[in-house]
Amino acid sequence: MVSDMPAESRSAPRGAQAPTSRIDAMDGLRGLALVGIFFVNIIAMGGPIDRLHPDGAPTLENPEWAAWAFGEVFITGAMRGIFSILFGASALLFLSSPRHGPLTFVRRCFWLLVFGIVNSTLLLWPGDILLVYALASPVILLFLRASVLRLAVGAAVILIGLSVWSYLRATGLEVSVSSDRPDLAAEQAARLGGYGANLAFMWDTAIRWTFAPGLLWWVLDAAGFMLVGMFLYRAGAFFPSAPAVGHWLMVVVGFGAGIPLRAAGAALTFSSAGDTPALVEAFFQAGRLAMSLGWIGGFLLAWRFLPLLAAKPLEVLGRMALTGYLLQSVVAALLFSGFGFGLWNRFGWLQLWALVPLIMTCLAILHLLWLSYFRIGPAEWALRALTLAETPPLRR
Repeated sequence: MVSDMPAESRSAPRGAQAPTSRIDAMDGLRGLALVGIFFVNIIAMGGPIDRLHPDGAPTLENPEWAAWAFGEVFITGAMRGIFSILFGASALLFLSSPRHGPLTFVRRCFWLLVFGIVNSTLLLWPGDILLVYALASPVILLFLRASVLRLAVGAAVILIGLSVWSYLRATGLEVSVSSDRPDLAAEQAARLGGYGANLAFMWDTAIRWTFAPGLLWWVLDAAGFMLVGMFLYRAGAFFPSAPAVGHWLMVVVGFGAGIPLRAAGAALTFSSAGDTPALVEAFFQAGRLAMSLGWIGGFLLAWRFLPLLAAKPLEVLGRMALTGYLLQSVVAALLFSGFGFGLWNRFGWLQLWALVPLIMTCLAILHLLWLSYFRIGPAEWALRALTLAETPPLRR
């Protein structure tokens, strides 16, 4: 998800051309995913941290459950999938520069891990994904010289293995050790308290989630999609030389398989009073991969025809994705915590979702103003400086 490659590393695979427009399209896609994942994260940011679905019996007549169902089909998991895919593709872009060898990539991932720890604790968002990406990144070096076929096989093995694991866990055949969910009254006291109370609660939650056995599932989940991103990059999907028919194929196959799978999963969850059945868990990876590919193909097709006014905000958000991702945590902390506006647990699903376009529009304007004076975002600049152990130029 991090777009901090210098200009010399923004290159196509050998033999291909990669004009700036296609890199801009990847930035735009990253911006779209940044908005989409905020729709998912803001639910736990603005309410109980372990909330998986709205309260009450599931029914589409309830607008909260209708919003949940829409998210389950089109957003949840798919946007994270796009982030992971872009991380894998961006890693190859980064490593394509003569200045960036494997050791430099390892240093970059180490500092990304530090950013993730800061985000999950000091910035009060234990659902941070940067830490997971840093832990999953060794798969990129393991498959750095792999052929397209080996990348496809590697991704398939990981994702099929995760599907089996999820099914066994859901059926109780695989023992899963996890901490109890936090008491709602205790969480309310902490999250509507001062910064110290919030930090103590989020620190405990981050430790509970990070050191749970399920962390390995998340790391493998990210690794599998990173390999998909490397596969798409090596196949030339992100470059102008890629024929439109390939993107159309991603749309037709992706949405054609993903929408029915995700819709069936939502329907089965409804019939189970909100609990996710084992069968849904078994097909979760297939559905979210299909939806991620459908979104990517559709976006790359649409990018050819999007007017500048519609495209620029997404591109700007994507160019400063790391900064924007961290700012989401900061804004949410100020909005919902007791040391801010104290709006925690005041809003339902739809009301929280309504905040997302407003917040992301403000961030896009802020990013646009920043980039009118500076080359890259502040978090991207810091990551590059720490990775390369030098002070890169910041001002234009």
